[in-house]
Amino acid sequence: MPTIKDVAAAAGVSPTTVSLVMNGRGEQHRIPPETIIRIQNAMRELGYQPNLSARRLRTSAERRPVVAFFWPLDYRANMLGYFLSLIQKALREKSYDCELVVHPFTNDHIADACEALIHNNYTGAIIGAASEQDVRHLETLDTQVPIVLINRESNKYSTSSANSNKVGLLAASLIRQKNYRQVALICAGNRYVAASRRTDAFVFACQQLGIQVPQEWIFSGANTAEGGAAAAESLCALTNMPKMVLCESDTMVPGVLYTLHKYGILIPQDMELLSFATQDPMSVQYLIPAVSTVSMPSEEIARQAVGALISHITTGSREPLRIESEARVELRESFRL
Repeated sequence: MPTIKDVAAAAGVSPTTVSLVMNGRGEQHRIPPETIIRIQNAMRELGYQPNLSARRLRTSAERRPVVAFFWPLDYRANMLGYFLSLIQKALREKSYDCELVVHPFTNDHIADACEALIHNNYTGAIIGAASEQDVRHLETLDTQVPIVLINRESNKYSTSSANSNKVGLLAASLIRQKNYRQVALICAGNRYVAASRRTDAFVFACQQLGIQVPQEWIFSGANTAEGGAAAAESLCALTNMPKMVLCESDTMVPGVLYTLHKYGILIPQDMELLSFATQDPMSVQYLIPAVSTVSMPSEEIARQAVGALISHITTGSREPLRIESEARVELRESFRL
């Protein structure tokens, strides 16, 4: 692996100058912009990856890589623990000893959380639930830190995800197998990238398969159990009740079931329910009735993301990888073939 001395030799400067630039203090010490660019180019060409986790430790014998997990603290904060446990499990499986830190950010404002990436304070980073604006900003960064995005698309960074078009088609195909020609849709009022792409793909697939999604049968609420209950209230006010409903988010499902039960609508006898799912399967498996899902393969997505990140760290390669995992169908009581 290249060292800071190798970078200094390639850039024609001293190791101290490289260290200052690497720590984001080049301008402060009046290092010329062209020198900073020359050092950054040398780092990139050599594939230099600073082991900056050593700064956190008192002895060089204890050096460990530092991997950051970026996640937004909005309604999806309830998924943070689940994904964090999956990443920890994947790191253990690959016997990769590192310090794993959580770095929260606000959706659409990841720029406010990028200082550590710009200054190369991490050995690597996995970023989940970024908005399109966040991804655009990340792609402007000049950083040596390898980054892997979860369930997003990028031309610059590696990604680990499920194909939204395939997921939408899978859900529509299941409904078509039951010979339904119409389906109601309950979606989250705050449309986030992955969820909206899955739902848009589902609606398109329904059109191709001859399944109608009437506009008056599309209901929305906050992506919470309370939001699901509110959306289901509107559904229950219909005079012509649907026999088949797809829920965009498993977070909303408990509220949907609560309202349907309140109005005496039996699942699956009066109405069948299928949901997209991103959370721990137990969140819907032990509801009454247990809810059938088209589930994102979160464990496999996390495992592939960790594998890609370790590969970037150990090889120095920054060539982006596109890794897709297949969604899983979990048929339970609310919808059966």
